[in-house]
Amino acid sequence: MKFISSHVHNDISKGLQREYYIYFVPRREIQCEKILEEENVHHLMTIGEYPLYVVPLDEDVLSFELDLAYKVDGDTGSLWQIAKAIHKLESSFGVIPNLRAKGKASVLVADILNRMQTEEPVSSSDMAVPEINTLILIDREVDMVTPMCSQLTYEGLVDEFLRINNGSVELDSSVMGVQQEGKKMKVPLNSSDKLFKEIRDLNFEVVVQVLRQKATSMKQDYTEMTTTNQTVSELKDFVKKLNSLPEMTRHINLAQHLSKFTSKPSFLAKLDMEHTIVEASSYDICFEYIEEMIQKQEPLINVLRILILFSVTNSGLPKKHFDYLRRELLHSYGFEHMATLNNLEKAGLFKKQESKSNWLTVKRALQLVVEDTDTANPNDIAYVFSGYAPLSIRLVQHAVRSGWRPMEEILKL
Repeated sequence: MKFISSHVHNDISKGLQREYYIYFVPRREIQCEKILEEENVHHLMTIGEYPLYVVPLDEDVLSFELDLAYKVDGDTGSLWQIAKAIHKLESSFGVIPNLRAKGKASVLVADILNRMQTEEPVSSSDMAVPEINTLILIDREVDMVTPMCSQLTYEGLVDEFLRINNGSVELDSSVMGVQQEGKKMKVPLNSSDKLFKEIRDLNFEVVVQVLRQKATSMKQDYTEMTTTNQTVSELKDFVKKLNSLPEMTRHINLAQHLSKFTSKPSFLAKLDMEHTIVEASSYDICFEYIEEMIQKQEPLINVLRILILFSVTNSGLPKKHFDYLRRELLHSYGFEHMATLNNLEKAGLFKKQESKSNWLTVKRALQLVVEDTDTANPNDIAYVFSGYAPLSIRLVQHAVRSGWRPMEEILKL
């Protein structure tokens, strides 16, 4: 706000007369307007708000795009926006009759939503039966294991290594076969790309096979076209296949680029260690692996993810091990990361162990580890992480099938 005010003052000093507009997304902020008043420019502004609460990223995905909503200081400012978005959704699809919430923030959102419904009732006269039957709210902190594990689907790996942002990924043009040095390209990744829609949720190894089969099939079709006489109908079918060639080329290039990361021994070793940690099969092996990662000075984000996974599944680390790893991290990566480690401790992600871990009980009760998953023809969500079924997904499955009442004791853990 002070930056904006400085521009206005600069215009005034030059004798320029202009109209000034400020629009807040998704709503006006009193603190911001107060600064404008203190800078004596508020009366010169036309101020409004644009109620954009969710962004449609795909045909079945709405995102709040609140990357910084999960705060260590417990700031709940984003919860009103989430509740407001759901309330607006209900104005289009009817009041959702069943609401389940797990976690403090989710319960708060449910309370705010109920208050909004009381203050601004959604008219149900035009919609006898709501189109949405159940809303399930789950706090991120309820399941901090899943985001620390490596995704193994095609879309998951693209996000893992290249970072999907607003439904697209930005990478060097050379990756896509365009030789323009230093130029970046944005590649859209959504359901409008029919091939991506087909392969996005497949295990990466299966995706490679699918792309190979499609490329071989197209090559055979081309050979037949050039060596035999084809009917008009056959020509038309071939042209249709040619229309999908840009999509196929795009994903072959992407898959080839991803394979450079997935074939690295360090990545494969990390996958094995993630599985060992989730299974809770050997504390000492896991501790030594993390110690070795720190000594090798592997990327800090990789070390912290595996460390958090280890700490969360063990309800923290014994004081001796906690102090040792913390000290080693600061010596290897620099004392400027002390604030990061302090925040992780405040959030309970990397902390001293105060009680016995209940991970084994939760793991068995919710069947979080599934052996012998068939990645080619999966029948369980565990294929996404090569044997680990996300805790949050298991909660949703139970909520839909039999409700949470039969597993209340497990949920308390």
